[in-house]
Amino acid sequence: MEFLKGADISSLQAMEDQGAEYFDLDGTKRDAIGILKAHGVNCIRLRIFNRPERSFDRGDYCNLAGTLTMAKRVKEAGLKFLLDFHYSDFWADWKKQAIPADWTGQGKDEIAESVYRFTRQVLETLDAADAYPDIVQIGNEIGCGLLWDYGTLEHPENIALFLNRGIRAVREMEGGRRKTEVMIHLECGGDAPRTERFFTELVKNGAADYDVIGLSYYPYWAGSYEKLTDNIRNLKKCFGKPVIVVETAFPYTDESSDDMPNVVGASLTLETTGLEPSVENQRRVTEEIIRLVRNEENGYGVFYWEPVWYCVKGAGVEKGSGNEWENQAMFDRNGRALSSLHAFEI
Repeated sequence: MEFLKGADISSLQAMEDQGAEYFDLDGTKRDAIGILKAHGVNCIRLRIFNRPERSFDRGDYCNLAGTLTMAKRVKEAGLKFLLDFHYSDFWADWKKQAIPADWTGQGKDEIAESVYRFTRQVLETLDAADAYPDIVQIGNEIGCGLLWDYGTLEHPENIALFLNRGIRAVREMEGGRRKTEVMIHLECGGDAPRTERFFTELVKNGAADYDVIGLSYYPYWAGSYEKLTDNIRNLKKCFGKPVIVVETAFPYTDESSDDMPNVVGASLTLETTGLEPSVENQRRVTEEIIRLVRNEENGYGVFYWEPVWYCVKGAGVEKGSGNEWENQAMFDRNGRALSSLHAFEI
């Protein structure tokens, strides 16, 4: 099983349409995907919303049409592809899991059917374009459930119902022609007891047909490397599944290039990790997480979240907003690659 060194680059098309350019370490202008691949990235993650209307000034690139365009580029570059279903019209994470507007008013069984139909439609479209994903993520950071208020932790049977319908769409698309890995993704990478409870409830409620456990692990939020290690080892013992840290990042600077404050700065990183934002520390943290996961028996990969998302007007966190993540990109404010990209080469 090839160890995955990945990147989520869901903002790339919007960035390019707003004039973003990318330059390798030697200053050569290149395609961003090519730069990432040259430095060791072998898998790309893309998020998909249902009917987005709030993201990016010039369009909603994380819809099916935008995802199809990017998926074809990923495949043409010879990279593996992880598709991340949010099952929402905008960001879905542990703090919010809004039902898509088109599904409003549906009961839980109707929503389950909508999950199946949407998943199947997306996969059929990608299949027809020879841009089929290698890994399909059913839900995004669902440690508190998905498709609220039906799929909350108070209703684990509904969480299992929704996940099973998404998984069914994936399994039907395999049709004996391919093996597609199904991922279930939680945000609590540094919390072994909470992670174990979630997957125990899934199994108890009949949702066990998944292949990979995905974790978010941002060290300034999730705690020490030891906590991540404990979680990965416990998941091996309890469920026997491979684990991917499917989201991580670290800031290379404490400066902001726009009026929107960065979500992570020096006060947080120094307090939680003892490290200040710097290019060297960004590389150091990324390398350490890659080594840690790779050294575990069930460690399957590490993905950096949005390394290409430097500050460009019009490609902020939502329409009319700035970029709160720019200082965690792996390209500087002029699109020049940072030496922290070498982390993927280890």
